[in-house]
Amino acid sequence: MQLSHSASGQRKPARNFGLDVLRSLAICVVLMNHGYLVLFVDSGLSQWTGWRAAASACAVFSIEWLFVLSGFLIGSMMIRSFESRGNWRASARDFWLRRWFRTMPNYYLFLVINAALVWWGLEEGHFSWSFAVFAQNLAWPQEKPLFFSEAWSLALDEWFYLLMPLLLGLAALILRLERRHLFWIVALTLIVLPTALRCVLTPPAHIFAWDEHIRRVTALHLDATGWGVLAAILSRWHPGWWRSHPHRKALAGLLLMLCAVAAMFYFMLINWRGFAGGHFNDLALISAPALGVVLILPWLSAHAPSTGAARWLSARIGDYSYSIYLCHYPLLLLLLGAIKWLDWNMGSIVWWVVLIWLALVLAVSAAVFHSFEKPISDLRERFTRRVQAGPFDTGLGTDGARDMMTKNNTHKVELPSLGGNL
Repeated sequence: MQLSHSASGQRKPARNFGLDVLRSLAICVVLMNHGYLVLFVDSGLSQWTGWRAAASACAVFSIEWLFVLSGFLIGSMMIRSFESRGNWRASARDFWLRRWFRTMPNYYLFLVINAALVWWGLEEGHFSWSFAVFAQNLAWPQEKPLFFSEAWSLALDEWFYLLMPLLLGLAALILRLERRHLFWIVALTLIVLPTALRCVLTPPAHIFAWDEHIRRVTALHLDATGWGVLAAILSRWHPGWWRSHPHRKALAGLLLMLCAVAAMFYFMLINWRGFAGGHFNDLALISAPALGVVLILPWLSAHAPSTGAARWLSARIGDYSYSIYLCHYPLLLLLLGAIKWLDWNMGSIVWWVVLIWLALVLAVSAAVFHSFEKPISDLRERFTRRVQAGPFDTGLGTDGARDMMTKNNTHKVELPSLGGNL
């Protein structure tokens, strides 16, 4: 990973254009699908049937991209943290503080906003304290009617952040293995257990039941982030595989993604039960897209932009993506409330509503990022050490030099409860 200089002269990691593009593409797909469902389907301007329903359902893959990307970035960050610091307690503390300063303030801000929308009658459902501890969909479907429905994915991320260091510590406590083997064990645990659970549970009868009882349940979907951790492991300890034939791996990943799309169309248009009565639908709809992203990441993370404008745009959307995800749906509800109050005909103004909504999403997310999210996130620098995230550089950079020096690390771990090395 290359380093750039800040205005103060301090070196900081340069942005990775390819990863910004993946994040930006995923959030744009989320916006398009939610805008279509709320502004066109719910208003009766479009019917959610046939190929339209199948294409809309494929938008779920964009969330898988975000999960894998999160696991990849966080996994690489944890590998660097535990390698450089060594002490499990200190590394886990730094990791948790950095993630919680980054994610929780924005989450609780919009939790309050969504509760206010319910109070004003603009949103369905009702506030529950389970949202405060990210337990609304921990091992069970969320209560209906849905409140703050988009928060299910944020809860999954938060449980991943909590469990990853704990699983590493537990593995180190039980098994005296090399550091890389511990990460392999944790990644495979996160991948295999949820996947196996989905395969043995009674298959849902249709996509809405699958979405409610499988996809949105944290305990059944942690493998998405686990795939990202696996990518970080490959980037760190298997650089030969990571760097070799990136275009071929990217093509294989793209084919897996297209197979997932084809499977979704088959399930939606022909037979939702699919193969073996639907027991293995999730392999096509969750596992295949996740593995596809893993295969695409080596090529994508090494891809450079052709123009400065492309780099700037992807970086801005990447910066604002968390706030975009949190504010886009409340803004939709506010716009719908205003249109209903003014008694306007949606059919005659829908495209103006789309443009106004997108402009508001960009403006509000930028304002939230610069005035709230980033200032609070920056406070973590007082209490923790900055750790890079993203692919490991085995070139001539500072990070690459350290990576090469520790490439064949064979240190055994000590019990984490004793503050040993991990």
